[in-house]
Amino acid sequence: MPKYDDLISVLFGHHSQHPNSSSYWDAILACRVPELHNIREVFCQANQHCDSDIVKAFGSRRPSSDQYLLHLAPGWQTNRNPIPVILIPGAGMDAVSFVNLYNMGFKGIQQQLVDLGYRVFCLTFAHTHGDNCYQAQALAHAIAQVKNICHVEQVDLVAHSKGGLAVRVYMSGLLTATPYRGDIRRLVMLGTPNLGIDFAFRNPAISLPIYLTGSNGVIAWDRMNYLGAPLNTCRQAIYHDGAFPGQSQMLHKWNDQYPLDMTQPDWWTTYHGGLGFVSHSRGINTAIADGGNLIARLEKAGGGAGVEISVLAGDNHMFGPVPGDVSAPSDGLVFVDSVLNTDAMVAGGAILKEKITLKVNHLELLFYRKVIRWIDQQLSS
Repeated sequence: MPKYDDLISVLFGHHSQHPNSSSYWDAILACRVPELHNIREVFCQANQHCDSDIVKAFGSRRPSSDQYLLHLAPGWQTNRNPIPVILIPGAGMDAVSFVNLYNMGFKGIQQQLVDLGYRVFCLTFAHTHGDNCYQAQALAHAIAQVKNICHVEQVDLVAHSKGGLAVRVYMSGLLTATPYRGDIRRLVMLGTPNLGIDFAFRNPAISLPIYLTGSNGVIAWDRMNYLGAPLNTCRQAIYHDGAFPGQSQMLHKWNDQYPLDMTQPDWWTTYHGGLGFVSHSRGINTAIADGGNLIARLEKAGGGAGVEISVLAGDNHMFGPVPGDVSAPSDGLVFVDSVLNTDAMVAGGAILKEKITLKVNHLELLFYRKVIRWIDQQLSS
């Protein structure tokens, strides 16, 4: 069972790393994407890389955006399933999230798929909250690498949370430098916000603990008052001058469908913008514009012709004794309705294989056996 004391400490800001994360991989390849040359994204102290083996592979805690790591799992050459599987991490995560999430001792998706005979690869992006279009470009490069390594024409993808949006950007044709090349056979999406999220604006009570504990999380307040003192929190905030460029791209307004919680501090000014009792927010509309209205663009573009997609939403909003978002059915972070929104992809030619809901939270998607059994069914049948 989950070690929820450890999980709670992670949720509220304590970095964790495995003392020897490279032991989970046969090899780690440091790769560069020519199309992203000279692009650098902004980091803050909270979201720079902290795993020592990943930092060593990158050569920096704050690598440039043209870099990514391609991790090769044991059995990548010898396991029986011929189609390689690439695991794509979500926000604030890296390849280690698929093998030992936050060093809590879980056997993750990577090990369980390897045991089932899959040839598994995984990505670590340069910025764990990076621009989804940059990450889509890195993904396209990684797919080409894996195809060459394994001598195949197509790969399967398993994407957790934000990682699924990078896949959608690539499939949609929004990358001007790299059009979709038809090289994805199947896509399994775990808790991906296909119709966006508004979590940071809907739940402003988390802003102060995230900021004070140095958590690798984004907030909606660009200024706040703490013990009578003003704090400039722009670098931790979700706007264009913050250090979380991919977060504003995931935004979508859900307040018309699911009412806001009026017990939250500065609930109105946080969501709509303005000066509240303890904070200032620029509002969700500003943040959506900062993110280039990516969710709306993806919904319009569709894409993914011929890709078989399988979608899993969690509907357990509890992280042990700690509740996540309670305003609608969710996995604690992403609404079920957002995850299961597949209409645009299907309209673009993707083939819906299955979409289901399981009683798991957003992090349990990464290691629960019933989740991996379902992934196996989607990839093998």
